[in-house]
Amino acid sequence: MKRAQRAVTLLLLLLLLLFPGLAFANEDEPEAPAVAAIVDSTTSVEQEAEGAVRPVKRSVDGDLYRQIQDTYAAAKKLGRRSSFKGYCGAYVANQLVALGINTSRLSANGNRTYDIYRNMDCTTGGYDVTAYGAKEYSLSEALTAIMKKDPAACNILVGFEKGTSEAGKKYGHVLFIHGIRNGEIYFSDSCARTIDGVKYKEGEPIVCSLSSFLDQYAKHKLDGVVHFQKADSAALKPDVQPSSTEETTVTSSENLVALG
Repeated sequence: MKRAQRAVTLLLLLLLLLFPGLAFANEDEPEAPAVAAIVDSTTSVEQEAEGAVRPVKRSVDGDLYRQIQDTYAAAKKLGRRSSFKGYCGAYVANQLVALGINTSRLSANGNRTYDIYRNMDCTTGGYDVTAYGAKEYSLSEALTAIMKKDPAACNILVGFEKGTSEAGKKYGHVLFIHGIRNGEIYFSDSCARTIDGVKYKEGEPIVCSLSSFLDQYAKHKLDGVVHFQKADSAALKPDVQPSSTEETTVTSSENLVALG
């Protein structure tokens, strides 16, 4: 009996010497299939997390996306500030300067900005102006008309007479759409936004469908939409700021009120 036990022990030792990878399972260590299951589970959670950040997969125009990023950085530099803190008029005015659309900083509160540009034939940067007023167009109708005219339209200003916050109700709101590609709206805002479940910071590029854009600003009261288009041959306007005594008061960016 003892000889048999010794033989078994020797055989096991011999097997361990010949196959060093062979070992007894540890109860605290999961077997290979269990480890694989854990990895798969982690991957799945990461994929879900990614889906939560960008729930709608879409083909993004990299040039427009980078343009928004670069313009935001340039606008902050022009305004000598690290953040616009909801000052929409200053943000849009500095974007237009950074893009060369209008070289005069015509900064005003959100509910005054549309009125400044709708009365222009051509900007100081040499861009023709086409205005779509709220009396004739809804926001949907204005953007749809622009998309029909030019499916890859760029440089669209949207002015609201009233926003939704307390400041917005008093001072309105304005934002700038950098472009439209395949029905997708490329823009940023001067304050944080949550669209399609995604949270965006000030100045961060936002890409969403037309319907999502309309839903986001559905409770804002439209003032009008302006489409800027580069003129083939334009007599540039003098680079002069309008007087602050005019009916449409033009204020410095530091006096603009944050909007919602």
